[in-house]
Amino acid sequence: MSGLPLIHRSLVLINFQKIFMEKDHYLGLAILLGIIAIAAFGGFKNSALNQSGSTATQKQTLQQQIASDQKQVNDLQAQLAAKNYSPYYGAVSIQYINRGNTPGNEYAVLHMNDSATGSVQITGWRIQSVASGQGTSIPDGVFLYYTGTINGKNLITLSAGDTVYLLTGVSPIGYNFKVNKCSGYLSQFQNFTPYLSTSCPAPRDENLSSIPRRVENNACFDYIDSLPSCREQVGSLPAGLSYECTNFITTKLNYNSCVDTHRGDKDFYQKEWRVYLGRSSTLWQSEREDIVLYDANGKIVSELTY
Repeated sequence: MSGLPLIHRSLVLINFQKIFMEKDHYLGLAILLGIIAIAAFGGFKNSALNQSGSTATQKQTLQQQIASDQKQVNDLQAQLAAKNYSPYYGAVSIQYINRGNTPGNEYAVLHMNDSATGSVQITGWRIQSVASGQGTSIPDGVFLYYTGTINGKNLITLSAGDTVYLLTGVSPIGYNFKVNKCSGYLSQFQNFTPYLSTSCPAPRDENLSSIPRRVENNACFDYIDSLPSCREQVGSLPAGLSYECTNFITTKLNYNSCVDTHRGDKDFYQKEWRVYLGRSSTLWQSEREDIVLYDANGKIVSELTY
């Protein structure tokens, strides 16, 4: 290679570029050969410059050719990076994999960088194992979920600081959903992995104006004060409570009523999604695993290896 004329070396690099444009899977090879070529051309340069009778013009020509060759390889490397990596690389990451022995307790944790700007739609992205080739696409979800009704589905969109629990199994409520300040009510009758926060508005802090402030309702207010957050009344109520009191407890202290009351609160929506892949078997190996998150165009967003 060190004896190639300049015209032949240029043709070699032109061929690298053709390979690059025609076959994406030859990109790495093209770049490697380009780098080898430059190293060889550098050897040719040194040999030529050491020969007696080398002129200043020859030196300048060789230096210019080497600089041009190096620029072409740098351009190839930049194009390779652009082809493989998503514009969301670094904005959304796989933070953690919970390696469960059943689909119900296996999950991946995705997170959007706290300092990221704008929003990112992840419905249609794919998460996949390099080791097994298994993978699946991220489905859509429900932005504002209600129980006992058919919910319209939405594309899942993340903003700065959002976290997604991407669970392998089936949703306990039949939907993927954005967590809100009332979601803890859902865990009373269904099991969630990991646990849903039970930080719903306390019953005593709800609007109690429908219960007259009379002496006979003192026992009612005491009872409401004793009730935990995120729990519907399922047992018998104490005897002697007024109609207004029992009506409040049975109709206002539940998930749907909590949503209707608080959906306008600034802190109603939490920065968390629960998304289920609906699989009947686990996805990830217990060890020696490489998991890749791809965007809708098949470009790499994040990787996690263990």
